[in-house]
Amino acid sequence: MKQPAKRALALAILGMAMLAAEPALADQTSLSVINWWTAGSEAKAMNVLVQMMKAQGVNIKNDAIAGGGGAQARTILKTRLMEGETPGAAQIKGVEIQQWGHTGLLANVDAAAKAGDWDQNIPTEIDNYMKYKGNYVAAPMDLHRLNWLWYNRAVLTKAGIKTPPKDWDELIADLAKVQAKGMIPMAGGGNGWMIATEFDPIALETGGPEWYRDVFVKLDAKAIDSPTMVKALERLRQIEKYTPKSLAGRTWNYDTGLVAHGQAAFQIMGDWANGQFEFLGVTPGGPKVGCVAFPGTANDFIYNVDSFIFFRQHSAAGREATIKLAETMTSPKFQLLFNKYKGSIPDLMNVSLKGYNPCQLKSRAQFLTASKEHNLVPSFSQNMSTYGPPTGAFIDSLDQFYTSNESPQAAAAAMAKRVEVAKSQD
Repeated sequence: MKQPAKRALALAILGMAMLAAEPALADQTSLSVINWWTAGSEAKAMNVLVQMMKAQGVNIKNDAIAGGGGAQARTILKTRLMEGETPGAAQIKGVEIQQWGHTGLLANVDAAAKAGDWDQNIPTEIDNYMKYKGNYVAAPMDLHRLNWLWYNRAVLTKAGIKTPPKDWDELIADLAKVQAKGMIPMAGGGNGWMIATEFDPIALETGGPEWYRDVFVKLDAKAIDSPTMVKALERLRQIEKYTPKSLAGRTWNYDTGLVAHGQAAFQIMGDWANGQFEFLGVTPGGPKVGCVAFPGTANDFIYNVDSFIFFRQHSAAGREATIKLAETMTSPKFQLLFNKYKGSIPDLMNVSLKGYNPCQLKSRAQFLTASKEHNLVPSFSQNMSTYGPPTGAFIDSLDQFYTSNESPQAAAAAMAKRVEVAKSQD
């Protein structure tokens, strides 16, 4: 994606202002790591990093800022940098890494990449995001799949459903059966980010990988304002009708709890929900909760990679700590344990998944298959497919549609206009 000139200039000015201040931590063996992982499973996973770095003499401040999708965390990051507070690393994903590279603030961690042989051990689809002008400035920590449908087996049984849905019509029929029994069919719809996360696999199922890329990677106005988008929005409206309005304002992990405890039948969510189920004592793929590819997307894989950019430090100790942090994040030992708790799978394809649950094993197998068949697509809802303003335009459009009586046709047209404006925005 070509960097919009206005945004590039704004970030360059931001970079010069921050570099002029030359902030430095009082103790450069301490590094703040900004992220938005506040759910129980996420905090548990992040503690793996804290403890491994502590053993190497580096104190990590787990600077977790609430807000699914990370919008609040990114805002606070920019504010702190302008105030002269430089973190060690921050959770930034996808093409946005390139934008941060323009600021001149990022540290070169090629030494860590060489030590860990990232070029060989990390899939190209992931590895390419981590470089700016040929140098590594970020490291991946996990690989998530978005197009999952989680379900409570007991609730489905009570509704007379013997097997999870395999296509769209079966899904809608199953939701109706659950509702007829007085139970919650679908847990979700809490906020704009969650609505977009639910729409992610709906869009893929409706239009397929090529159309998905046209919309969310190429930002093609004709693909956005199209009959396919209208159909996808119609399907989102169907899901909305089976989602209680009382769940508005709730978090994704609250909804995961409803499914885990038999209070709801289904949840559409990335496999960070997998980690939360485990945290709640329920193993996905076990006797209580099941996982299945979102109906119609069994051969596809919407991916999300949580990565961290590293900031330049102004002391030898700080630079050494940064390299240690990058090396640890991509070490087999760390990725094995971290991803087991997080619900994801390691970015390193040479790491064994021994001890992982059935859903994680399915994820690894499907990633490898989808990669060969060119059915991998970067998630728009998780900031992987494009940069901030267009992503925000998609999410705002979906939120507006979901929480109003706007028609699918009007919503598709409005979405195309919002995205077109956002493409040239700062």
